[in-house]
Amino acid sequence: MKKHVVIIGGGVSGLATANILVRKGFAVTILEAKDRLGGRIHTIHEGTLPIELGAEFLHGENKAVRAIINAAKLTTHLVPLDQLVMHNGRLKRVKVWDKMANIINRIDPHKTDTTFKKFLATQRLRPFDRRLAIAYAQGFHASHIDRIGVHSIRRGEYSAEHMEGDSQSRINEGYSAMVGFLEREIRKHGGKILTGAVVKTVQWKPNQVNITFRHNAKPRRIEANAAIVTVSLGILKAKTIRFTPALQEKQDAIDQLYFGNVIKIVMVFQERWWPKNFTFIQSMDEPIPVCWTDPRGNVLTGWSGGPKADALKRLSKAALQKLALKTLTRIFPKFAPVIKKQLLTTHSHNWACDPHVRGAYSYIPVNGLDLPKLLAAPVGDTLFFAGEATTDDAQPGTVFGAYESGLRAAREVIKFCMR
Repeated sequence: MKKHVVIIGGGVSGLATANILVRKGFAVTILEAKDRLGGRIHTIHEGTLPIELGAEFLHGENKAVRAIINAAKLTTHLVPLDQLVMHNGRLKRVKVWDKMANIINRIDPHKTDTTFKKFLATQRLRPFDRRLAIAYAQGFHASHIDRIGVHSIRRGEYSAEHMEGDSQSRINEGYSAMVGFLEREIRKHGGKILTGAVVKTVQWKPNQVNITFRHNAKPRRIEANAAIVTVSLGILKAKTIRFTPALQEKQDAIDQLYFGNVIKIVMVFQERWWPKNFTFIQSMDEPIPVCWTDPRGNVLTGWSGGPKADALKRLSKAALQKLALKTLTRIFPKFAPVIKKQLLTTHSHNWACDPHVRGAYSYIPVNGLDLPKLLAAPVGDTLFFAGEATTDDAQPGTVFGAYESGLRAAREVIKFCMR
């Protein structure tokens, strides 16, 4: 008789796990609370134009993710990393990533860990470079500089350097095309997928789990030999899923890890009115401090992370659009008369207020490098854990981190459940 595994969460980590296990002869059921799969991959389409409201970029070159992209026969394009930065009222070209690498490489992993804020206070930096570093921690890591540990930033930079982290690309067809491919593969090999399935309780003992959930407003129950928990750190922090017996050691790691916020707004225009010589712009004084272009369409994307996103999370979509347009007029004052007239549609997503995610991605506190491993550790050879917060190379918040955590969880299930 086939071993039955329930995967709680249909994001990329859950899909990665399921895709392996169905091929190894397991009976697999995915329970996803949203009405779609992908988790924090969330692509919508305006005509033929993919619009990414969640994950957008392939950071570096990850072999596992690249293998799925190739298997799905998807295509990618490189994204230039050049940046324009607003400084003293003017845009100037800055090699931001080079500057950040220089600052991060000053972090000594053999010294006592500390917050990024305290670390910056010890460094002789030009005021402009110091502000760039703060903006980097808030935007790229969705973090507060008085919370994130420098050892995690240094380890993340080291890992990125070993996977061509200085390159960046997009999937031309949209990230959801990869999600769709994984879904088809899982179904083709007999996996079951339920969306709109909100898990409430997980009762467990060795080699047996009993899960209750709501599906189409009706209570349901499912039994299995093992469960893989791939929900976001935000959901784990909110304790919306009750484990019996409780997982106290796991909860300690959950409580200590941080979960940062991101607000993303994508504006589609009739024509490209903006200059052609940029990909990314930073305007550090703005509440939406980063924007970027997309060669696939007349699109500008605004990004706010960390404390700046926290400050905006109560805004309505209309208020967020108004703020984004004001930001663009301050960055491009000579185009102010045409910006609003050229706007066709706006799409945005506030990840902090998404009830099935409750944030964007995790980051690691001072002396917290072991926390992702603690969160990832199997319990009783019966409960397994995956997701970007369980990534152990200090690169949480990435699709490849989430995907690889799913592959790791699948290996653990096969090891323990095939004995």
